[in-house]
Amino acid sequence: MPSAREKALKEFQRYRRYVCADANGYAKCVSCGKIGHVSKMDGGHYESRKTRATELDADNVWAQCKYCNGPLSGNHIAYRNRLLSLIGLERLQRVEDMAMASKGSEEAMERLSEADRLLVTTKKKDKEYLELAKLYKKLADEIAKEKVIK
Repeated sequence: MPSAREKALKEFQRYRRYVCADANGYAKCVSCGKIGHVSKMDGGHYESRKTRATELDADNVWAQCKYCNGPLSGNHIAYRNRLLSLIGLERLQRVEDMAMASKGSEEAMERLSEADRLLVTTKKKDKEYLELAKLYKKLADEIAKEKVIK
């Protein structure tokens, strides 16, 4: 049985793939640019999903082909280059700072907003993860209906 966190991650990744999809349910891999149906793609994390502060951050999770997310371990350099054009340096730096702060970087922590510092220092409880799983499932279902994604 999946944990509350795993349920939230699964629904969030599905939600993010659907957000990235066009009206026909196809999305471009954030790393290599390959186009595929969202059902055949992953919700790939730029910063590892092990980093709790960014695991459910929209700027950190994008549609990614299984080859880039699997054998290429995220195709990190291409992913970062694409993020620069999608979200810009300031938002990308925020995601990177949150990950570095989570690993103990005081300099990165100082650059974060108060709200982001809270994300770095506060651990979600199972109840929060379950609520988030329900929310992202609902949002993903709405997008699927809107875009006719099956």
